[in-house]
Amino acid sequence: MSLAKSMSLSVVALCLGTSWCSVASAAVEPCALKTAEFCRDTNQLVWSPGFDDAIKRFVGPHTGEFATLQRQALASLGGPPGRPVEMLGYKSGGWLFPACEAHDCPVKGALLLNHDHSIRGLAVFDFGSKGEKNPRIDMILKDPEDTKARNILTAWANWAIAQDLFTYPSDYVATQLTGVSVLPAQHLKD
Repeated sequence: MSLAKSMSLSVVALCLGTSWCSVASAAVEPCALKTAEFCRDTNQLVWSPGFDDAIKRFVGPHTGEFATLQRQALASLGGPPGRPVEMLGYKSGGWLFPACEAHDCPVKGALLLNHDHSIRGLAVFDFGSKGEKNPRIDMILKDPEDTKARNILTAWANWAIAQDLFTYPSDYVATQLTGVSVLPAQHLKD
């Protein structure tokens, strides 16, 4: 048997015995909104072609606590990334992509995608300033009456609060959300 054929059979045997083949094939797929299942983290998605434009169209001219929500959303999703959370059973699935703002991790963002890769919701979460303990979340939803998307993004913000209780001094951390703002998406084509 030739060396090439022997190596080929070895790879096939390895693929049958492990999940290596699915990982290897996933690694060659590009990460983008339309192929979100191949993104290993939020940064990879944020850096993909067309991401900024899709967020800007979705958010529109809404303003948040300190700036336009477009700018806040892109900044909060562009820092230290989180791994995507696959939403199995949530209307046939989808993904939640969390992250926090670079050099300001008390400001966080999350993107909620449907199973068809359309943006279902986006949230920007901020603990507020030192001592204020006034964590608030601004949500932009494709459908402002979508209580499931609202509940998922609120649960994510509450989880962020719980995680940060272990990370930051108590001067910065509150234990519950004090403000929730829900706004409609501006442009629904992703």
